[in-house]
Amino acid sequence: MQINEQILGKYKIEALLGSGSFSTVFRAHEEMTDRAVAIKALHKDSYLQGRMKYLISEIRSMSKIWGHPNIVSIHTVEPGFDRYMALIVMEYVEGKSLHELMQNGVLNVTEALNISLDVCRGLKMAHSQKIMHRDMKPENILLTADKQAKVADFSIARIFSDTTEFAATMTGTRRYMAPEQHFGKYDLRVDLYTTALIIYQAVTGRFPFSGQGQEMDTQKTSGEIEHLDSCPELLRGFLQKALHRELNKRYQTADEMYDALNEIRQSEYVKHASRLINAGTGSRKTTLAEALERGRKTFRISREVAERINQNLFYEHQRKEISNKNKKLVAQLNQHYDEAGRQVHASEYPRLISELHKAHHLCLKEYVPQNGDTAGNASLLEKADNLFQHLSSWEGVRNASAPTVDSVIALIQKLPTNEEALLRAWLEHEDAAVAEAPVLPPPVQPVVRAASSYRLLIEEASPEFLLDKIHSDIQYPHERDALRIYQQAVICSQQERRRQANAQYKKLGAFYQKQAHAFGKEDDMELVANCYTRARFAYAAANKQRPARKNARNSAVYYSRLARRLELQRAWVEAGKAYILSADNYAYANIESQVEECCAAATVCYFNAAESAYLQGDLQTAYDFCMLIVAIGEKLSSPTKAIIETEKLLAEIPVQA
Repeated sequence: MQINEQILGKYKIEALLGSGSFSTVFRAHEEMTDRAVAIKALHKDSYLQGRMKYLISEIRSMSKIWGHPNIVSIHTVEPGFDRYMALIVMEYVEGKSLHELMQNGVLNVTEALNISLDVCRGLKMAHSQKIMHRDMKPENILLTADKQAKVADFSIARIFSDTTEFAATMTGTRRYMAPEQHFGKYDLRVDLYTTALIIYQAVTGRFPFSGQGQEMDTQKTSGEIEHLDSCPELLRGFLQKALHRELNKRYQTADEMYDALNEIRQSEYVKHASRLINAGTGSRKTTLAEALERGRKTFRISREVAERINQNLFYEHQRKEISNKNKKLVAQLNQHYDEAGRQVHASEYPRLISELHKAHHLCLKEYVPQNGDTAGNASLLEKADNLFQHLSSWEGVRNASAPTVDSVIALIQKLPTNEEALLRAWLEHEDAAVAEAPVLPPPVQPVVRAASSYRLLIEEASPEFLLDKIHSDIQYPHERDALRIYQQAVICSQQERRRQANAQYKKLGAFYQKQAHAFGKEDDMELVANCYTRARFAYAAANKQRPARKNARNSAVYYSRLARRLELQRAWVEAGKAYILSADNYAYANIESQVEECCAAATVCYFNAAESAYLQGDLQTAYDFCMLIVAIGEKLSSPTKAIIETEKLLAEIPVQA
């Protein structure tokens, strides 16, 4: 046949597509239907005289699978002429073969899965009619313009009767044959083995078995898959089973292989959709719904399955958001209630009410109204604010620390007999003349309660955990920008994309370092030190130890400066905390001499706070500060004067064990 020649009065030959030992394939135009077709002309000299009858029988059997979207359809079989025994007129696929596509490089996992699933669908149909292909290879997988795969060239297919279990001839391309195919005793499962070989080659760009001829056959029989670690991790288990040397340990049917591949594809779609939903949108130019729909089409997931997956992911995302929100809420409430507890101990009732007001306001603010009842929520907040404002302005609360006569009498009536006698004796001496110089019994000292441990704990936690605690409470505008970067790092980390997570943590470190420089110009030492410490945590989370230590050193310097400024203001507790934070950062930067100096300065500050509390009669607070000093002192090479004085002060404080 010649190009532009018209044959059988209806086919115009347009191009030669390929030629082999058994046949030659042309592209032709079918005049009557005005469509492109492929014509496979079978060579007479390659078939025995009695083969034609058997070939017609095979073609009739295979007609049952024509029309399947993943199998190249045969339109008709025309009688041959000249040197051609028969002309098989087939569907012409306008596109490349998988072999041609693979010449451009390895396929991504999604692309390989979609093509493999198409192939499995075609094999499911063929195997259901007991038709085995026997020559699966990339050249026989044709791709349409939208990369839908169609299995081609069933010309050497084997048709099994109900009583036939194994083929008895070695047919096919040797490189892609299953191990048992070399021995002439095989069945439908060889098509599955070959499909797995093609998948491996598509995603790695290499063949799982090296060598040629008998050497490769030996490797297949041994089942030693080469370079499996170069294959995408999610496909390794699938390929190990699909290419197993033992026939009964492989996938047994095309349905089973299809289900395994489909499960992998759905898991990849779940990861993709989860990333989109957690991020909240597809991109700046698309909505979340559009991004999810584009992903569904990319993964070729049915709309029904995709909607079910998306609903589950939305529910899980919402559940996590509520859980995280509740955790932050509980942490904030605990802070307010702890502070309220301290105000109770100090009898600071107005401040106690203020903390309770904050806690109550927080709960109402976080309340999620039903059916859009936002007005009801605002009304509750207004009522609560008015009540607490009224309670705070109540004179009885303001003077609660000054007892009334009635309250003193009520307390006296509750005294035990022996203590009442002491009180009466003391009152009588008060009424006596000053000249008599009575010897008064010592006033009854309150007894403080010892806690189980007063060790100073600089929390030994991961930098990621510390960053999470830091960003749970947003107070400054720059913290909102930092939170967005931090959330991206967390999302990458949750998706096990460690490299991207480290990049985000590094970005967060650079952001805080820049903020520290900006606040340094405003002479806000606390914010500068705070930003340098956060930069340290972020760089540590990114495994960047050198910039982490550099920021720790800068933070330590600014905390020391802040501590000295607070000392001048006689803000002893705040100064002590600043020195401890400075010591922690110096320790991270491996500057031990400065750690010692800061800890020693902290003992002086806390001793001044303890002594002040003791003189005011607040023995519990004095005791707590003393024990804190003792804990710091355990880390010093030699005791400071403040530690020695602390031990003397402790001896004067009665403690109930």
